[in-house]
Amino acid sequence: MSRFIYVVHVLPGRVRLRLPWLREHGSVANELAEGLLRIRGVDEVEVRPFTGSVLVLHDADALDLEDVLAMVRRLTGVELVVRQGEEPPEEEVLLEALSMGSDVALATSRFVKGLDVEVLRATGGKVDLGSLASLGFAVAGAAKVIATKKLPAPDWFNLAWWAFATFSGVERTAIGNTASPVRTGPRESPSVDDDVPTSEPS
Repeated sequence: MSRFIYVVHVLPGRVRLRLPWLREHGSVANELAEGLLRIRGVDEVEVRPFTGSVLVLHDADALDLEDVLAMVRRLTGVELVVRQGEEPPEEEVLLEALSMGSDVALATSRFVKGLDVEVLRATGGKVDLGSLASLGFAVAGAAKVIATKKLPAPDWFNLAWWAFATFSGVERTAIGNTASPVRTGPRESPSVDDDVPTSEPS
């Protein structure tokens, strides 16, 4: 897949870009940050390789969007720019969903967080939704055992779900550090500096 520079938002003195392929090229991220900081008029740079986010804070009187894009093109060798309002390539949409969550997941999260707030409000902050749900499942399970006087073996799908939930909780760090299979360029060996934001002004 071809590399590209995606313009996320632009404000006077502030430009945020996304370069999805930086996920696979941590060393380029460091070189880009250092190169931008050497430019007159650039005040601060933050590059996050895992998300491909590049934030440039600059003197609005000295530089504008086109100047920043020209510098990023020169430092990366990438010419393709996707501007605001233009349809991003498919891989950008997929990476955005991977980093931020799908529309359904975000909507569900907002709904659940709303319920959590209501539970906290109703109990004066003493019980949250997670605690209430856990307690409810425990009581329901105990009531079923008492009523049937049996302790049935869990169904296979329950065991599968518990295995997944346990793995997700215990291996959260490993999951967070696993690169997506969605790639925008040839794979390189991981850099020790991957996912370390660079934000020191020159």
